[in-house]
Amino acid sequence: MEPAVLAPLLSVPFERTYTLGKNVSAIQILAAEDGSRRLGLITQLPEGAQVDVGGPGFNDRTVKVQCGGSSYFIFLEDLEPARKRAASAVTNS
Repeated sequence: MEPAVLAPLLSVPFERTYTLGKNVSAIQILAAEDGSRRLGLITQLPEGAQVDVGGPGFNDRTVKVQCGGSSYFIFLEDLEPARKRAASAVTNS
């Protein structure tokens, strides 16, 4: 079985660090001893957690993030409310 292929590098038009406004489903990315990566379990990142955007996801609807020393894939739409709040704060300043 071939490992998941990552989507081409996306130009993500938002900040690098976000604070999650709700619990977010995430797929953990695990490192094997040989240096390869594999998908882990689906988990929840808690509301208030800070995530750093770290690259493209496995398709055009996901993004790779770092949180608490681990890597995850999450859906871009789960960052959307944070993007709207940030844009609103800039507009209202």
